[in-house]
Amino acid sequence: MKKRFVFISNMASPHQVHFCDHLQKFFETEFWFYEHIDSTRPEWWKIDLPPSCKVIGHLWYKRNGRYVTFEVIKMLRRYNPDVIMLGGFVIPSNYLAYLWARKHGKKVIVYTETSRKKGKLCEKSIILKLFDFLYRHIDALFVVHDTAAEQMRRLLPHMGKLTHVAHYSTDIDRYFEHPIRRKKAGYIYIFPNKLIDIYNPLLAIEIFAEIHAMYPQSILRINSQGQLLNDCHTLIRSLGIADSVQFLSEIKHWDDLSDIYRQCDILLFPAKFSNGNFTIFECMASGMGIIISNKILLQASIIKDGENGFVREPDKVQFLDAVQQYIDNPELFRKHAAINREITRAYTGAETAKLYAKLINEKVLHNS
Repeated sequence: MKKRFVFISNMASPHQVHFCDHLQKFFETEFWFYEHIDSTRPEWWKIDLPPSCKVIGHLWYKRNGRYVTFEVIKMLRRYNPDVIMLGGFVIPSNYLAYLWARKHGKKVIVYTETSRKKGKLCEKSIILKLFDFLYRHIDALFVVHDTAAEQMRRLLPHMGKLTHVAHYSTDIDRYFEHPIRRKKAGYIYIFPNKLIDIYNPLLAIEIFAEIHAMYPQSILRINSQGQLLNDCHTLIRSLGIADSVQFLSEIKHWDDLSDIYRQCDILLFPAKFSNGNFTIFECMASGMGIIISNKILLQASIIKDGENGFVREPDKVQFLDAVQQYIDNPELFRKHAAINREITRAYTGAETAKLYAKLINEKVLHNS
C-alpha cells in the first residue's frame, strides 16, 4: 500500500500542481496551498486545481508570505498522512503542522531555499538558529541546490546533518519539441524574469540597445511585471528602441508560455543575484542560446561558459561578447541545445518525482 504524502506550501504554482500528478506514481499524494496565487504572480499563473491539490483557506493572517490558519490541523486529521513536507520554516502554520506530526508520530520534511538578505547569502543568522532549534526533530531537510545544502550544513547544527538536495520540479515537457534556432539577420532576445533590481532588467535593455545598433532587425521581448516597469519604459524611450521592444503582456494562460519561448532565440539575464530560476531551464529546454550572469546560484554551476551557454559578469561588454559568439557561430545553437536538453530532462516532473521518491524512501522512511 502506498504511503500518504502531503506537501504544504504557500501557493499553487503551475509547477507544483503538475508535480503533484507525477508523485502519484509513488505515493498517495496531496498538495495543500495557503492561497491559490499570491499578489506577486500574474493572473495567468492561476490554473485549475485537480482534486489532489487544495487551497487551505480560513486564514487568520496573511502577510509577506506568512500564514496563520488552524484549518491545516483539521485537514491533517482528516487525511492522516504518513509523511508531511513543509514549504519553509517561516510560515507559522507550518510549525503547527510540524507539532501535529510530532504528536502523532508522522515523518516530517522541511523544504527550503537559501537563507539570504538583500541578495546576499547569510553567513550567520540568529533566526536560522532559532528555526534549527524549533524544528530539531524533523526527519529530513530538503534544499533546492548544492549551494543551499552547503549553507544549511554549515549554519544548522541539528538540521544540517539531515540535509539533502531535492531540486524544484519544472513544467517543460512541451519545450523539448521547439525547433533548433537558425542563423537570422536579427535574433529575438528574451528577458523573461520580473522587472526587479536584483534581476537587472535595465542592464538587459542597455545590452539590447547595443545589439540593436549593430543588427537593427533584432527584437527584445521582456516581462511586463515588476517594480521597475516604469523605469524600463523610460530607458527604452530614451534609447530610441521602443519599436523593437515587446513587453510580454499578451499572455492569458499558463499554456501560452511555451509559444512565447518557441518564438525567441537568445536569453539575456544579467542578474545581480538569483537563487535560480525556472525561466532559465525553460530557455534551455526550448533550445535557446543562453547568456546569464555568474550571480545565479543554481544555473551558473550548470551552464559552463562556452560549452552549453555563456556565464558572465553582469557587465555590458561581457554580455555583448557572448551575444556575438552566437551571431558569428550559429552552429552553437544546435550544440548547446543538445547538451541543455539532456541536462534539463532531470528537472522534468517525472524525473524529479523519481528523485523525491528515492530520497523519501531511503532517508525518511527507512527507519520507520
